[in-house]
Amino acid sequence: MPPRKATKEADPQPAAAAQEEPAPAPEAPAAALTEAEVEELPKAIVRRLVKDKLAHIAGGEGAEVIVNKDAMTAFAESARIFIHYLSATANDMCKETKRQTINADDVLKALDEMEFSEFVEPLRTALQEFRNKNADKRSEASKKQKEKRRKLNEEPLPQKENDPADDANENDD
Repeated sequence: MPPRKATKEADPQPAAAAQEEPAPAPEAPAAALTEAEVEELPKAIVRRLVKDKLAHIAGGEGAEVIVNKDAMTAFAESARIFIHYLSATANDMCKETKRQTINADDVLKALDEMEFSEFVEPLRTALQEFRNKNADKRSEASKKQKEKRRKLNEEPLPQKENDPADDANENDD
């Protein structure tokens, strides 16, 4: 049986398809994150901070505090906005001194500028404790590294054992 010929009815269909709206652009891969998702603070960390602080205020470590999911989202979004505002203000402090790198003093000045001066001294104290702790860790690591080098310098290098095959190769030369 010979193949069927196309009829005239089949031709208008592509024309009708051309009159329809263009197909939507393919969606971005599911793995791609939106800008809001990239800037979002980790929910577990926000939850832990909120619950620890509220438990401490409520009466100790054993106090159970329940926080609504919407409230947790509000905490995370508020923290994100505060970080944006603080970093922009610290950047302005940095630019005033014609520098490009924000340092801790810029952040402290920004807090003062934003009228959060009650946080400056506790933050300065916490920052100094952090620096001291890291200095101790660095000095311990440096001591360990120096001790390791000293031991390596004291120990003689192992003698290369002669392989009978190597001896045969040397004799051939």
